[in-house]
Amino acid sequence: GSEWQIPASETSKRRDLRKSHRIFSVDPPGCQDIDDTMSACVLPNGDFEVGVHIADVTHFVQHESRLDLEARSRGTTFYLVDRRFDMLPPLLSSDLCSLHGNVDRLAVSVIWT
Repeated sequence: GSEWQIPASETSKRRDLRKSHRIFSVDPPGCQDIDDTMSACVLPNGDFEVGVHIADVTHFVQHESRLDLEARSRGTTFYLVDRRFDMLPPLLSSDLCSLHGNVDRLAVSVIWT
């Protein structure tokens, strides 16, 4: 997972926010599955811009695949005091689809102004 790079075919059809936006998470320190992040800034005209950025799992999980069907049946990752039950395998949930700082990952974003 750590050697994975965003394919050129993806960067050519997406808006790259890595340098233009300060994106942050509100997940607690040590969290490994950071699947959603936010951004906020004041625009030159004084308006606010707010963004929500969600890890793009669809790049790795094909619609109607066995993995997709299993993840949908689980619905979410849930946590108990001594363990967790992931919706997706750890390579996806904690690495390729986790929006850790200073690591290039794919996301789907909604930005409001």
